[in-house]
Amino acid sequence: MHRRTILSSIGVGTLSLAGCVGSPGSDDSNESANQAQESITTKGLTFDVSIEEHFTETHTARIHVTLKNTLETQVILSTGATPPFTSYLSGSQSDENRLILVPDVSEDESPLDWIGETNPIPTSAENGCWNVTQDVEINDIGAEIQLNQGEISGQQFDVYGYQNDSCPSTGAYQFEDTLRIFRGSPSDDNSEHEVALEFTITLQDDQSLSVEKDDPAVTTAED
Repeated sequence: MHRRTILSSIGVGTLSLAGCVGSPGSDDSNESANQAQESITTKGLTFDVSIEEHFTETHTARIHVTLKNTLETQVILSTGATPPFTSYLSGSQSDENRLILVPDVSEDESPLDWIGETNPIPTSAENGCWNVTQDVEINDIGAEIQLNQGEISGQQFDVYGYQNDSCPSTGAYQFEDTLRIFRGSPSDDNSEHEVALEFTITLQDDQSLSVEKDDPAVTTAED
């Protein structure tokens, strides 16, 4: 079978996962003025990736990805279906020897559609390896997340080899994602920024993992 990975954009059917922003008023006007004085920068967001499980004979590896709002104002994240991270395949020029992140969500909520099988996720290791050999289609569904000061958006992911003929090779696997962020609420009066999130999973000879992550890079979004 020809191996392929498909990104299927099915529109930004925005899924709101947080409460509403207050209606306009004198207090809101003052709050908006205060928000305008505080720019969104790298220091306003805390990005973290932790290893929860390593590859063993009884279970696959697992990581936990979080993004915390450390600004003094509310922000809105415009992202995908599994905030704060929605890029599931490690970077590579081909489908050979990659890792795939499978979010810990229900099948109905998952952005991963498996081609040829309903659910090809293995329940046990095959020859000591945790691999998904089925092709995947990734549905690009939009979501908006509201984070008040100090709030955290987090998601757990199971880690599998993707389209590997044997266990994933030792070495570094890089993951990158970009989301959009608004201070207060997405409106014409609020500048829109882009946040680049990157981390690298390194697989050791004993199938244990280590992770290195970069600070989120924040830039003003282009029109």
